[in-house]
Amino acid sequence: MRVLGRILVIASVCITTTTKTIAQQRESGYEFGIGVGTLIYQGDLVPGFLGDYRTLKPALNVFAGKAIDPFFSVRGNLTVGKILADEARYTKPEWRQSRNFKFSTPVTELSATVVFRPTAKGTDPTDRKISPYVFAGVGVSFLNVKRDYSRVDTTVFGAKSDVQLGLGRDTVRSLPRALPVLPVGLGVDMVLSSSISLNAALTYRFTKADYIDGFKYAGNPKNEDAYYGISVGLTFRPGGYRCPSVW
Repeated sequence: MRVLGRILVIASVCITTTTKTIAQQRESGYEFGIGVGTLIYQGDLVPGFLGDYRTLKPALNVFAGKAIDPFFSVRGNLTVGKILADEARYTKPEWRQSRNFKFSTPVTELSATVVFRPTAKGTDPTDRKISPYVFAGVGVSFLNVKRDYSRVDTTVFGAKSDVQLGLGRDTVRSLPRALPVLPVGLGVDMVLSSSISLNAALTYRFTKADYIDGFKYAGNPKNEDAYYGISVGLTFRPGGYRCPSVW
C-alpha cells in the first residue's frame, strides 16, 4: 500500500506540474537560442552565384524571442562572424589570378525578425515534432573592411584598364562601418523535449551596398554585395518539466 501510495503521489505531482508548465509556456511564450555556422560572401570577388566556399570562417548566433500567437513570434538576434574572399584561390576565369583582389571583414549583426510557423497547431512547443518556419526583419551589420589590391598584375591590367581606373575611384571612397540589412530566411525546429529543440536555419541578407568587399568600380559596379548564413543550434523554452523524486 505504501508503494501504491507513493506511485499515486508521483503521478499526481507529475500531472499537476505538467499542466502548470504548459500553462506557463502558453502564458509567457519566451524562447532563447544559440547556434553555430558560417557566413558566406557574395560579390565581385567570387565567380559563382552561391558565393565563396573556399574561405569559410565560423559564426555564432544567439537570439531571444517571444510568441505573439500560435503562428507568429518576434526575435532579437545577434550574429558574430567573418566574411572574406581571395581571388588567388580561383583559376577560372584566368584574369582573376592577374587581378588578385582580396578582402576580409569581421561582422557583428543586430537584427529583429518576425517568425511565422505555417503548421502550428497550438502554443505548446511539443505539439509537432518537426516545425518549419520562415522569417524576415531588419538589422544593421557593423564591419571593418580590409581590402588588398597590392597583387594586381600591371602587365595585364595597365594604367588605362577598367581595373586601374576603377581603383582610382574606389580608393578615395570611405568603406562602410555600419550597413543596413534586411534578413530573410527559413528554418526548421526538431523537438527534443518540452523545453529544448534542435534547429537549423538559412538566412539571406539583402543590402544596398557594393563596398562590403572594398571594391565597386574596379569590379562590377552593376552588382551589389551581399552575404548569407547557415547555422544549426538549440532553442530553449523555459518551463520544461521533469517528475520529482519522492522515493
